[in-house]
Amino acid sequence: MNKRILYTILAGIVALSMILGGVWAWADSSQHKSNVVTGGNQNEKQDAILVEDFEEPDDWQEGDDLKKEVWVKNTGEGRIFVRLQLKEYMEIAKQTYEYSNDYLLVDSDGRFVTATSAANLKVWLAANMPGLVYNDSQIKSFTAYGDTAKFYFVTDETTNLNGKYGKLLLTDYNQTAARPLIENAVRGDYDPVPGHSNLECAYTPHLWDKDDIANCEQGDDSEDYDGTGLGFHDYVEWLLGAQVITLTDWIAAGAEPVAKWILDDSSAAGWAYWGEALRPGEGTEKLLEEITLVKQPNGPFYYVIHVDMQACDLYQLTATFTGMPEEIEDSFRGKTGFYLSADKQVFVKNNAGDDGRITFKAYWNDSVIPAANVTWSVDAMDGQAKNAYTRFATADTVAGTPTPGVLTIGGGQAPGRLLVTAVYTPSGGTARTQQFIITVK
Repeated sequence: MNKRILYTILAGIVALSMILGGVWAWADSSQHKSNVVTGGNQNEKQDAILVEDFEEPDDWQEGDDLKKEVWVKNTGEGRIFVRLQLKEYMEIAKQTYEYSNDYLLVDSDGRFVTATSAANLKVWLAANMPGLVYNDSQIKSFTAYGDTAKFYFVTDETTNLNGKYGKLLLTDYNQTAARPLIENAVRGDYDPVPGHSNLECAYTPHLWDKDDIANCEQGDDSEDYDGTGLGFHDYVEWLLGAQVITLTDWIAAGAEPVAKWILDDSSAAGWAYWGEALRPGEGTEKLLEEITLVKQPNGPFYYVIHVDMQACDLYQLTATFTGMPEEIEDSFRGKTGFYLSADKQVFVKNNAGDDGRITFKAYWNDSVIPAANVTWSVDAMDGQAKNAYTRFATADTVAGTPTPGVLTIGGGQAPGRLLVTAVYTPSGGTARTQQFIITVK
């Protein structure tokens, strides 16, 4: 996909306005990230920053383009892999208006011609509009929005020899409480919680499915509260960066490492993967460049793009990038040599649903090595003792499939770090060693 991709989604404002238009507010956690910092043999310092360039407007109007650039930079010492997840939320406070059934006379400045009584109105008309043709049945009383008392107006009928040049009077205005576009979604103002996450992490992930890209539609289960069934893409258009490709098209092109964002259109997770290792000091291309309000909501609204970032090195790839497509993992691991991965790097004792095990895989030239062909050991770090029940299983194969190494952590293991060491000697080669650090909490 060599051209830029346009996306439409939802937009929003916050503060309640009086009658027309509204005030909008942008919400974004621009540095929300989840990084893993331990490495393999080198244990290089890993770090990455989520970069955002956003121009906040005073009032976002239909047709306005807003600069909204999102990308990632490697500020650590080692090569890393990164992925981004964009999540959205919008709420709208619906506004409705009631008007007079009649067009009412206005003066040359567009102001309604009014008086506190019918008699006073006739006096004013005789003095200021002597040529106006009307009859008593055209004098009616109305209460304008915001007033408490009735005033007298002249209805501007088609029989008026001066022509029909009045306008409708706003008599009532209503505004509902703000409601989310996606049913049951909950607004989560930024409020950090343990684990470097916040309440905005629960927002709806933006999906990258083919229909979404081709038709610029998303959120078929969402509904604007005017009953038209509008979704995110009916309100806001996204302009993605120039270096973007879908997972489907990337696989069709050969699934080779590439300096582009790969949009996972195979799942509902909504992740976008930078297609190759990011070297120290390097930055990705922009995933998002611009957003445009293409339809004004029918009342004040509030819109959020929440960006979640994950970054890791090759050794923590499996544990960190959960749900990663197999083709992307194979591409990232497409190097010769001996490597390890684990399904987790932090073990929390007495954690509900945890069986007390960590599953390791050993790779040689991108192929899984049977666990029995690897010499495994585990040692306590930080001065604590290793529990007798913290050990490795070394089963070989099950139905011809290489069995991963399984580290079992005993309940008596003291909190701290465990150093897992794996040694493998390829046929006709020299012994290779890799290490992996597990944190016990």
